[in-house]
Order: sequence, then structure tokens, then C-alpha cells
Amino acid sequence: MTVDEKRRQKMLARKRKSHAARKPVPQQPLPPAPLLPIHAALATKNLFAKGIGMLALARKLPNGQVAMATFVVDVYCLGVKRARSGILSADEWAAFAQRLNLEAIDPGCLRKLIEGAVAYARDLGFAPHADYARAAALFGNIDAATCAQRYTYGKDDKPLYVSGPEDTPAQSRHILETLTRRLGAKGFHFLTAGNAELSGEVTGPLTVCSYEITDQPIPDAAFDRLPAEVQERINALYPKVLKSRPREALAEVRVLIEQYPDIAQLYNYLYAACHNMGEHAEAARVREETVQRFPDYLFGRIAWAEDCLSRGETARIAEIFEHKLDLRLLYPDRVRFHLSEVLGFQSILARYFHAQGKQELAQRSYDLMCEIDPKHPSTRLVRATLHPSRLGRWLREKLRRP
Repeated sequence: MTVDEKRRQKMLARKRKSHAARKPVPQQPLPPAPLLPIHAALATKNLFAKGIGMLALARKLPNGQVAMATFVVDVYCLGVKRARSGILSADEWAAFAQRLNLEAIDPGCLRKLIEGAVAYARDLGFAPHADYARAAALFGNIDAATCAQRYTYGKDDKPLYVSGPEDTPAQSRHILETLTRRLGAKGFHFLTAGNAELSGEVTGPLTVCSYEITDQPIPDAAFDRLPAEVQERINALYPKVLKSRPREALAEVRVLIEQYPDIAQLYNYLYAACHNMGEHAEAARVREETVQRFPDYLFGRIAWAEDCLSRGETARIAEIFEHKLDLRLLYPDRVRFHLSEVLGFQSILARYFHAQGKQELAQRSYDLMCEIDPKHPSTRLVRATLHPSRLGRWLREKLRRP
């Protein structure tokens, strides 16, 4: 045996040993569920308003541990998308329940809701997650008939498929084709952002509930109530703040904020002016004030996310956008967004997915930005991030070195 072959055999032996060490210890079989007292039954708050959420059931084991089953349920279309079961310590279960901010639900209603969602999805052609049966065994003797609550699945009397940010085009296409075969082209709704091209890949027209992208001003109740001359003054600040004279614009923005403190756009201008002048501490203060005063303001969230990306805190991005990485999910009452809103949001998503190693998702956001405005500074920034030039790669390597 050559030296190289001996080395290879040793590496294989170490790898087998490593895999054996990582192999999970088989769980002991649980006692029959009816013999285990129910410890908790929990559900996502306002599940039917959100469309998707988690339900969790826990039973107390004789040794003090907790047997649990969790279900991620899409009540609009797909039923149980994920299911898992296992054993946790009492402390681990408490931390899990607190982290997800779930609310108590009657055990009978939990079972009725989940099994109803599974039946609804099966009728559409979608089976529950592969681990559903194992997790559902924890239901045991819970009687769904004791629940007087009536659950209505779908949205507006039709299934609504929401293409999530991690759904691949192939997965979305398969779901759409299944719905089309079962219900016809107009028998369901389809919500997507950035994946509108999927509708053209499915036989027949679809009812697409997506959003429009426009370069026209988006109506804003607070702004529209201002006198016409004040609106003109605010609109005239835009080129000064972003391009020509941020210091000159700064004083005027502050005066307008004192007179009209409920206009979120002015805080965005103030933040941009401070940032462009290099006054980063003041810009951070303005950003925090903007988020506090206008928590739903998209540009405030975008500025917050930009700050997190610059500091490498990518894990906070999903939290900033309430884990709704789709504008229609984040703002369900809106059907139209300004191109600057879409570009800013997709720029964040592209760099977030890139940092997470999800290059296909990052590319999808970038492709949408290119369709809207390939020369926009945000599009160029994402292009340099996803597809750096040889010089750009060399500079990044130099900066990484200690």
C-alpha cells in the first residue's frame, strides 16, 4: 500500500468514526399518548389572518421531560408544511414556547384545526409533511369534536398559494400546475413577488394576486393633507439630500420636521442627509427615532437593515421584516409599491441571501432589480456583491487578511 493510499484509508476511517459519533441515539418509544397528561397546546396568534403559523402540543413524561409535536400549518392552501416530534427537558420546552410567542389553544381545537387543514390540502392534491403521522400520534385521545370553533380554510373562498422566499421556481410551478388541474385557471389565487414569470410557465391563465411597481407617487394620507406648497418644498428636497447639497437641505428638513412631525418622509430625508455628510452617529440616532415613530415605514426598516448588514448582523434581517420576506406579506393592504421601495427592499434581500449562502434566492432578487432599473445604484451595489470583478475579488481578499 502506498503512502498516499494509507493516508486516504486513515482519512476514511476518521470520517466513518466522525459520522458514527454524530449519529443520533435512537429515542426510547413513548408511552401511549392517552397515558401522558397534556402539558400545553399552543398556536400562532391570529393564524387565519396570517395564513401560516405554528401549532405545538406537549405532553408530560413520567420523568419530568416533555414529549412535543410541532406543526407548521398553511391554512390557505398547503396544510401541514412541516412536522416534527421529540423529547425536550422542561426548561427547553419553556424556552421554545417563549421564543415563538405562541398563545394557548384548546387541545380539541388544535387537533380539529390541524386535521382540517390536512383534509383541505389533500382535497387540493397536497399531502402533509412526511413526518406528520408520527407527530400526530401525540394527539392520542384528544377529541376534536369537543371544539365548537368553526375553521374556514383558504382565502376569500378560494385556495391562496403564497410563493415563499425559499420556494424554488420548480416547486412553485408544480404547486400551480396541481392547483390548475384540480380547480381550473380561475379557481385559486396566487401571491408572489419577484416570481411573476412563473405564471407564464403554467398552462392557462392564472388569477395572480401580486403587486404593481410604479414610478408614480404612492398616496400617503399624512403627506396628502399638507398644503400644496409644503408638498412642493418637500419634493424639492429629494435631489438636494441625495445628490447635490445635503448640508443645505439639512437645515430645511429640520425646520419642516418641527412644523410637520408626522411626515415619515422627512425623517428619511434627515437620515439620508446625515449619512451622506458622514455624520454617522447622528444618522443612527435619526434611524432609531424613525423606527420608533413609524414602525411600519418601509424605508425606516430598510435603513435599519442596511445598518445591520454593514455590521455583519445578517441574522437580524428577517426579524426586522417580521420574517415576511415579501412586500405583499409585509404590507397585505397594499397592491402598489414605488420602484424605489422595491429596489431598496430587494437590495436588502439579495445581500441577506448572499450572506446566508443562498445564492439562487439572491440572484432572483437581483434579476428583479435588473428588470426595474439595471443602472440604479442599488442594482449596481448588488451586482458588485454577487458578481464582483477580478479587481473587486482581489480587494476583498486583501481586506479579509489580518
